[in-house]
Amino acid sequence: MSDTLEMKMRLNLSLTLNHCPFEIYGVETRQFLRKRSGESMRHVVMKWLSYILFYHDDLQIEASASQHFKPDLVRFGEDGRVPVQWIDCGQTALQKLDKISQKNRETMIDIVKATPQELEAYKLQANTRLKAPERVRYWSFEDGLVQRLGSLLHGRHDVIATVSKGFEYVYLVIDGQEELRARVVWLNQAVSPVKERVSLNDKARS
Repeated sequence: MSDTLEMKMRLNLSLTLNHCPFEIYGVETRQFLRKRSGESMRHVVMKWLSYILFYHDDLQIEASASQHFKPDLVRFGEDGRVPVQWIDCGQTALQKLDKISQKNRETMIDIVKATPQELEAYKLQANTRLKAPERVRYWSFEDGLVQRLGSLLHGRHDVIATVSKGFEYVYLVIDGQEELRARVVWLNQAVSPVKERVSLNDKARS
């Protein structure tokens, strides 16, 4: 395998995150992502953007939930076994989504798509198929952000990311040179990620 191809398949991303909705500023983390066989680069990008959007100390990428289906990202409760948040990116069959929702009745599920058009079409179908649609939120990014990042990212990068108040925008500065901004599209706002965290913290203290 050539060095160039290897760099495209592996990402070493040093991230400084400012997350206004969660009131988290200057958090420094590092993600090592690998494009698996048969996986698209845009799917890798969506997992990384989801990590930024839903940042939490306990949020894991590609961790098993010990179930038939595996989430792209997952956050477990205090027992370390029951998911409190399940994130799927890209193509998620409606039958799969319904089964995940039925099995994980205390779990908030987030579906992330590359474009608002894909997102809206998917949500229309999901609303007619899901037995518990109120526990599923839908997210995407405007301005071709996923496609642009898929072209830009390869190998190692230093990134400063900012999520604006109300999850309105995500801002990225890559290697101090490339600046990107995209509006975040969020459907089904019945349960805000901020309120969800407050609720979980209250349960943990009780």
